Amino acid sequence: MILTSLTFLLFCVITLLIYFLVPKKCQWFVLLLSSIFFLFYKNFNIGTFFYVLLTFLSAYFSALFIERYINKKHTKWFLVGGIVLILGQLILLKYVNLILITISPIWHLFGKSINLNIFSPTAPIGVSYYSLIMISYIVDVYRGMCKAQKNPLKCALFMSYFPILTSGPFIRYPDMKNKLYEKHKFNYDNLCRGLIRIIWGLFKILVISQRLAIFVNSIYANYLSFNGIYIFLAAIFFTLQLYTNFSGSIDIIMGVSKIMGIELPENFHSPFFSKTITELWRNWHITLGAWLKDYVFYPLMKSNIIQKIGTKTKKKFGKKVSKKITLYISMLIMWTLIGAWHNGAYTFIIGSGILQFIYMVLEDLLAPIASKVNKKLGINQETFGYKLYQCLRTFLLFSFAMIFFRATSVANAIDIIKHMFSFKGTVLTKLFSLGLTKANFIVLIISLIILFVVEYLQLKGSVTDIILEQNIVLRWTLLYLLIFAILIFGMYGPGYDQTIFIYRQF
Repeated sequence: MILTSLTFLLFCVITLLIYFLVPKKCQWFVLLLSSIFFLFYKNFNIGTFFYVLLTFLSAYFSALFIERYINKKHTKWFLVGGIVLILGQLILLKYVNLILITISPIWHLFGKSINLNIFSPTAPIGVSYYSLIMISYIVDVYRGMCKAQKNPLKCALFMSYFPILTSGPFIRYPDMKNKLYEKHKFNYDNLCRGLIRIIWGLFKILVISQRLAIFVNSIYANYLSFNGIYIFLAAIFFTLQLYTNFSGSIDIIMGVSKIMGIELPENFHSPFFSKTITELWRNWHITLGAWLKDYVFYPLMKSNIIQKIGTKTKKKFGKKVSKKITLYISMLIMWTLIGAWHNGAYTFIIGSGILQFIYMVLEDLLAPIASKVNKKLGINQETFGYKLYQCLRTFLLFSFAMIFFRATSVANAIDIIKHMFSFKGTVLTKLFSLGLTKANFIVLIISLIILFVVEYLQLKGSVTDIILEQNIVLRWTLLYLLIFAILIFGMYGPGYDQTIFIYRQF
């Protein structure tokens, strides 16, 4: 179900009407039924039902057994068992082909070949989200951060809550257990805040992301025909397309959830005003980063293997170097997992994983050197100009990595990068013949300016609060202008299948 479609709008309206009309004690059950419908809408078969059920049963019973045997040594086996079962089906659905591609060259050495299409199941929507969410649920019960949910239907709601299935954010049971099951009255303030968020999300996707997608698709589909300026521009536009598509979808689902009175954690915080890649990732897909830190990175740093490496390297290189080595090893594993989570392909592992790790290591190593050089040259790092340079540098480095994210293969990405540095031919003569007219480019540039102004204001506080603080005439004028902009300049309908959310495949 596409978030920008009339089907989703109708689904939300019906859900909200029933949600607020039924007795308050039944609201959570309405959410469960709606979530099940959303989960299997146009995607129901025995296979998808089995995978969803396996994840649910693994998490539900593992948590119950962990709580029952909380003081016994066998508790860890229930934890490991639940995690293995959930990760097993996730690997089966997303990473079997990657594994086969990886071992295929070795297999060929023995004169044998592998059928790479031997296993191609249809993955349930949101499998990457609900799988990690249920793993965190089991771990939180094991750590004593929450009690196991004994009602299987309420546990199923936590796993399948429909707003988070297509794009996150990642939720945690200790934070959501009361929000999902408590009674919610209709609240006019929640309605206003939710609608503002939904309208802003639709603007990002239909007005900005759609236009960017047309240009990006035209260049990437035939990049050999264009010089480096076009490819450079397409790389930048894809980063903006990805962001407006992803964050716009987050705005829509968070708006819907807000209307129901259920607050979800923020997933973005003006990432393109970040001065380093490390800072950018603290503001981009925030809940994924937090999840991996709490359930992968910190446990990994405390693991026996990393501790042994630390002990050995400390003897050889000293405490300071040893800390760096163990930190970088743990970071490498975590960022490889981030790349793999996005999709079972090497392009994603490199683009959103390995390259991000390399950037961060270089930042950590070069920061003291850069600071000394700037002092010697008399460069003030606190000036607006220097901060702007840092933001632009960070944005360009991130956009470069996203070439791998967008490419069809690693070889394709490398070829695109080679052509990026080819400047033969007349500059930008084909700019208005790639699906976007001059008028469309003007709309796009104005929309991007609006986007960055709002993102900048967001650094200082909630833009929603700013709008709601205005008098009623100005408030509704702003909203109506945004709605009319979507209706007049939005790109939607059968001819624009770019509305399909980029992260939907994950």
